[in-house]
Amino acid sequence: MAEDLTDQPATAQRIVEAARSLMIERGLLEVSIADISERAGTNVALVSYYFGNREGLMIAIIEGDARRASGHLERLLAADIAPTAKMEIHIKGLIEAYFERPYLNRLLQKLLREASPEASAKVGATFVRPVIEARRAIIADGIACGEFRAVDANLVSFAIDGACAHLFSSVQSRHTILGDGSLDHDLVERYATTVSELIVGGLLAR
Repeated sequence: MAEDLTDQPATAQRIVEAARSLMIERGLLEVSIADISERAGTNVALVSYYFGNREGLMIAIIEGDARRASGHLERLLAADIAPTAKMEIHIKGLIEAYFERPYLNRLLQKLLREASPEASAKVGATFVRPVIEARRAIIADGIACGEFRAVDANLVSFAIDGACAHLFSSVQSRHTILGDGSLDHDLVERYATTVSELIVGGLLAR
């Protein structure tokens, strides 16, 4: 199992960043350890040394992304703005994160479904649970102040995750629906605005 990379040497950080960059460039999760090691300027044995195995490396990638996401969520929850604005910012931020790191949702789902029970539980604890708890807090505040109607926050979370991730599901789906499979900032921004309006509009008290 991967250790906390905040205490790891630069070599481990390079391996993680090499894996990230290759997954983004190739649009694949199944990048070979040999290719990752070559990109990082290290050898294959060091992946085992720092991370144990491929699963450990993937967990380390998710943990790094989780730390980044947690920082954003903490600042968002502490912000002196209305729950409606917080939810809009959260949804748009999640879609932008999937655009910047297109491997993220697929890797999360793969680890939750296929990783060892220990690794799957760790992903749930470090990434999924904090996001869900932040959404619950925003929704609870919105209901308490009268901005949102009473809803099941857990089911809303499933709706948010599905909507935010779907644009990035495949080139073919985008081509079929939009007539163009490519992704760019303009499309992602328009999609983020559309999803935010739909979700937040559905939450608003009538």
